Amino acid sequence: MTSFLIGYVICINMISYLFIWLNVRTQIIKLSKKWEDTLYLCLAILGGFVGIMIASEMFNYRRDEKIFKRYIPLVIFIEVCIILYFIYKLRT
Repeated sequence: MTSFLIGYVICINMISYLFIWLNVRTQIIKLSKKWEDTLYLCLAILGGFVGIMIASEMFNYRRDEKIFKRYIPLVIFIEVCIILYFIYKLRT
């Protein structure tokens, strides 16, 4: 089960990173800003927050936008709290 979860997290982070990379380099994904933010927020909720944060820093992509300053770190905080809760429950 843990190997599946590790593989899932790696894959979703690679997908998140590739979405930003494609958007910055080739402009293939032509979505409005609202849909783009929704896509990135959904990918972050699914576990791709690391890929999104790394790609936004590497490509200097919309780092000053509200989604990357407020919402993605909030999602990271909530998911880390959930993970720590489950680790605590599994050990007791």
